[in-house]
Amino acid sequence: MIMAAQSLVDIVIVNYNGGEFIEECISAVKNQTLTAFHVYLIDNNSTDGSATLLTPGDDRFTIIYNKKNVGFAAACNQGAALGHAPWIAMLNPDTVPERDWLEQALQCGENHQAEMVGCTQLSKLNPEELDGVGDAYSPFGLAWRGGFGWPAEKAPDHDGYVFGPCAAAALYRRDAYMNAGGFDESYFCYVEDVDLAFRLRLFGAVCVHSSQAVLFHVGSGISGRRSDFTIYHGTRNRVWTWFKNAPPLMLWLASPLVVITNLAFLLRSVFHGKFTCTARALGDALRGLPAVFEARRKIQKKRMVGSRGLARAMTWSPVKLLARAPDVRPLRREEL
Repeated sequence: MIMAAQSLVDIVIVNYNGGEFIEECISAVKNQTLTAFHVYLIDNNSTDGSATLLTPGDDRFTIIYNKKNVGFAAACNQGAALGHAPWIAMLNPDTVPERDWLEQALQCGENHQAEMVGCTQLSKLNPEELDGVGDAYSPFGLAWRGGFGWPAEKAPDHDGYVFGPCAAAALYRRDAYMNAGGFDESYFCYVEDVDLAFRLRLFGAVCVHSSQAVLFHVGSGISGRRSDFTIYHGTRNRVWTWFKNAPPLMLWLASPLVVITNLAFLLRSVFHGKFTCTARALGDALRGLPAVFEARRKIQKKRMVGSRGLARAMTWSPVKLLARAPDVRPLRREEL
């Protein structure tokens, strides 16, 4: 068990109506082998009574009760700003981390000098199934959790580079997170982790997937995987992420593919009874583009990596995209 007087990691847990899950998550965090952490538990004005369950009885926990639901992205930034530890960990309330999850994730980040660390996520509902091993990103403007729905035995047994981490369980170096501006609060929730990873990539950061930092994740356990809420925010934010972050050459070359892809999703939504919310999301995405391009101007001004560098970090195989395959790449030889 690793102990220290000063916190090494600030863990941010955002709760909104997580009554079915939050107690088990808190219990798992309290029992971590690495004890040098502080938890900022943000309740986003829950209405299911789960706010009354946030009583860990541990002085490593600070509980904040928001008077309204400010969204996942804003609440994460709120929690991150309260701490001072060199690392920030985002952890969803519908997760149950293994006892050495935090220790393994932190060790991975330090050993490989990464700014972001992703974790091995198993399905809480079916532990024999992967929930994801890092986020992959396609030049079609689509992101996915690598290996989602795959057999757990297919999870990589080694650490490796991925495009970014899934914020259900992710570590960020504080200085990198703050320099990038944290999560974009206009997203409210969904895709904010992909957007942040994209920005950090532009600023020269890397993400390493930790094969040994393991947790169980329900996944959309609160909002519902195919709900109108999830589809709306996922669709709108996916469009914003591309147009805000893609380097200039990549933007001009690949945007036609991105537009065609989103039109294909709109067509598909007709057959799934989701046309109205998908069309509304795309309409709002277009109406939000002036603000997106203003943010883009500031991001591109700070950019250290161009189209070629970003292209190397993306997953170009349409086969991997369609299969939601993992894309965990070998570390450089000198890092092994």
